[in-house]
Order: sequence, then C-alpha cells, then structure tokens
Amino acid sequence: MQIRQVTPAEAKEALDRDPDAAYLDVRTEREFAHGHPAGAINIPVVFFDLTAGPTRNKDFLPVAEKVLSKDKPIFCGCKSGDRSQMAAEILAAAGFTRVANVVGGFSGAYDRNGIIVAPGWAECGLPVSKAVDEERSYAGLRKRAGL
Repeated sequence: MQIRQVTPAEAKEALDRDPDAAYLDVRTEREFAHGHPAGAINIPVVFFDLTAGPTRNKDFLPVAEKVLSKDKPIFCGCKSGDRSQMAAEILAAAGFTRVANVVGGFSGAYDRNGIIVAPGWAECGLPVSKAVDEERSYAGLRKRAGL
C-alpha cells in the first residue's frame, strides 16, 4: 500500500496550516511521556513485552476510529518511522484517506553504521512537549473511545 512520506518539517508546516490535521504518535505511552511533538496525540500501534516481544495493540484501530476523522490529515510518527509506517497502512486499509508517514519520526532514522539517514522531529528543532493529559494521552483517548 502506497503511503505518502513526509519529513518532520513538512508535517509541522501542514499541521500549522490546517487546524483539523493531527499528529498521531504511535510510540508507547512511556516513549510519548519522555517527549513528543507538541500537540500530538498518542495511540500505540505495538507494545513491547520482555518475554513476548513486540505485539500489536488490538485497540489501535478501534481507538483511532473513535477519535480521528477518516477524511482529515493524519501524520503518523514514531521513533524513526517504521512503526508509524505500519500504523499508516492500518489506517489507510480502514478507510482513512489522508494519512502520511513522518520519515525519521521523533528521534531520527539511522543506518546500520549509526549514520543518520533521516532527521527526526526533535533533531529538526521542532516544538517538543512532555505534557501528558486526558485529551492527548492513550489512557484518555481509550476512555473517550469507550474502551
């Protein structure tokens, strides 16, 4: 499935232009709490378990469908861009029509040698927040979705 790829700067510019656009941070709640794009909402696409490894969040799509509009711009971001690509594909398959993946995510994408190949939101000097409130947190969004 073809998902539009955007840089953090392109996502920020689009978010500034369109008040209906959303930055969907699909990292874990812990990662989100340590810093995220200002104004982002958090719905983890996977959880990490020390024994089971990464497992898909079964409530990702049900929460997203309750709190996001299928026809408004959604910029999916994670740490580097891999989980957000998966999330964007899930959303697009469910009928979300204006989904994009933020290449480089929050922290940047690196090659096997540790060289940055795509700078992330934070490295680009874009606004970062550590605020976690009912309106933007996964717990608050799950509650709003009735789960």
